[in-house]
Amino acid sequence: MWFLQTDILLLMLVCSLCAGAALRIAGKWNRQGALWKLMPLLDLGVIWYVSEKLAVFYAGFTIVTFAFTWWLSRVKRGRRLWFALLCLGCLVPLVYSRAAGFWTALPMCGLTMVGIAYNMLKAIDALYYVYYTEEKVPFLTYANYLLFFPVLTAGPVFRYRDFAAMTPRPVGLEEVTYAVKRIVRGLFSKVVLSALAADFLNMLALQAPRIYFSALIPVVSYLVLFFDMAGYASIAIGMGALMGVSVPENFKKPWKAASFTQFWRNWHVTVSDWIREHVYVLFGGRRLSRWQNAGVAMVVMMVMSLWHGFSWLFVADGLFLGALLAVENLLGLTTVGRRANRYYRGARCLVTNYLFALNSLIFTLSTAQIAAVLGGFFKL
Repeated sequence: MWFLQTDILLLMLVCSLCAGAALRIAGKWNRQGALWKLMPLLDLGVIWYVSEKLAVFYAGFTIVTFAFTWWLSRVKRGRRLWFALLCLGCLVPLVYSRAAGFWTALPMCGLTMVGIAYNMLKAIDALYYVYYTEEKVPFLTYANYLLFFPVLTAGPVFRYRDFAAMTPRPVGLEEVTYAVKRIVRGLFSKVVLSALAADFLNMLALQAPRIYFSALIPVVSYLVLFFDMAGYASIAIGMGALMGVSVPENFKKPWKAASFTQFWRNWHVTVSDWIREHVYVLFGGRRLSRWQNAGVAMVVMMVMSLWHGFSWLFVADGLFLGALLAVENLLGLTTVGRRANRYYRGARCLVTNYLFALNSLIFTLSTAQIAAVLGGFFKL
């Protein structure tokens, strides 16, 4: 994670401040839009400082996927087939990098693909934009959208239509104050709270499996994951604010969700929304029965799990999360009315978040440790 390396963090802060100041000055001569289009040079410069190989990879990925959007905007015959093939083409680096984790004989040619899981989503979203609007994508706008350095490695994930319509707002004292607060909050969450929770989790995992340890471990695991990911998102939002850019929120008090349908609208929001929108639309949107919605929920959760990694553990994770969403759809439990009893609502929130906490173990513990924790539920 870039934000944990002091030199890279300082470079990104300086670049964000300089970009914000330059855009403010350019705005006085109505040149803000023109300067904004040159931001890909700054983006690539930051990436180059981090890793030359990473910069080479993203330069190539940007050019190739832009060519995909250009071709889709021009092709007339077999447009639907081309759309599907080009979306699959955007998936190739992610699939290859995941496969290389299993088969080390696969050559990586010295390249690194940090953040490809997120940027693949953005490239496909641009293809969706072109396919459904039949509008062309300007190269500089697309390059800035794909390479925008505050969100490159772990999101939040912009929609292309939102990013393309954006003109950075003037940054004043109020915006800088807000940005600093978000960055400090994010660093505290990621560096202090997540680290403390991780240390406590490791201590618990070393204990002999017992039901009380097994019951507590998922809660601590949940906190490790939340403080880490929410902290990262908060730093990215703060850096964007220094440049006058509204980076979308990624976490919206998920502990208040009384169902998994609501939970995924509040946890890792931009990724959850992307997968729901881009997969769900293929099945006809809202014109589905409960059983069809349940089936789509299984597919969406499986896609989301495999997006994190290719393994049988993630397949099982996808089945677990998909089953929870499917049951909610079949039983009509996707929402809780505003007039519902507060104790009932509280119990639903507790159950929803605890079940997700069990799921979070896949990201914080080894397979052997997960097996020990689950086995501990049967030991007094």
